[in-house]
Amino acid sequence: MISNIVEIVSLIAAAIALYFAATQTRKLQKQVHISNLFSRYEVLNHASERYDSALALVFQRPELRPYIFEQKPLDLHDEELARALTVADLMAGAVDYAVRVGPLFPDDARSDWTVVAKEMAKQPLFQTIVNEQPHQFPDLVEYFPREDVRPPHGAIDRVRAALRDGRGARRQGQSGRRGPSEK
Repeated sequence: MISNIVEIVSLIAAAIALYFAATQTRKLQKQVHISNLFSRYEVLNHASERYDSALALVFQRPELRPYIFEQKPLDLHDEELARALTVADLMAGAVDYAVRVGPLFPDDARSDWTVVAKEMAKQPLFQTIVNEQPHQFPDLVEYFPREDVRPPHGAIDRVRAALRDGRGARRQGQSGRRGPSEK
C-alpha cells in the first residue's frame, strides 16, 4: 500500500516536472525568436546605415544619380569615374551584406533586400564594379546576369592608370616649375 502511494506521488511529481519543463521550453523558444528578430533588425539596420552613407555621397554629387539609379551608360573619366566607382562600391557592399545575412534571420518580406540587388544588377555602374571584383560581393554577384562575367570596360584599371598618370604629371609639373626667384 505504501509503495502504491509512493508510486502515485512519484508519477504526480514527474507530471508536474514535465509540465514546468514544457512551460520553460515554450518561454525559451519565444525568447530565442525575439532574440533572432532583434539580431536581424540590428544587422539590417547596419546595412541600411552603410547604404545611407553612400546615398549621402550621391546627395553631395547629384550628377552621379543617373549612373546609380537610371541605367545611364558609364561614360565618366578619371576622378569622376573614380568617385562613381567608390560610391557604387560602398552601396554594393552594403547590399551584399544585407543579402548575405538577411536570410539567416527569417522574417517578413518587407525587409528583403533582393529587390534592391536585382535593381542594382541593371545598372552599368554596378555591373562594372561587381563584375570586375566579384570576390568582394560573393552574394550580390548572384543577381547579376551570367553573360556579364567579364568586365565590360576595364573601368577600374582605367581609373588606376589615370590617377597614377595624373599624379605623376602633377609631380613633374610641380618639380619643373620655376619660382619668381629662379628666373
